Amino acid sequence: MKAILTTLVLAVFCCLASCSSNEELQDRLDNRNDAYSNFQERREMRADARQQRTDAWFDRVMH
Repeated sequence: MKAILTTLVLAVFCCLASCSSNEELQDRLDNRNDAYSNFQERREMRADARQQRTDAWFDRVMH
């Protein structure tokens, strides 16, 4: 009986621990995805700025 109770307690503890770790995992994934989205936005802004500089240079040279 004691072994069954111990097994049951360990199973419940593992389930609770995995639930909290899943929430922590989801938080980490959300933070990582937000950081990557911010990185991509900055990358696009830099590419747009680079294209604007190229266009401005081309306009100066060709006109």
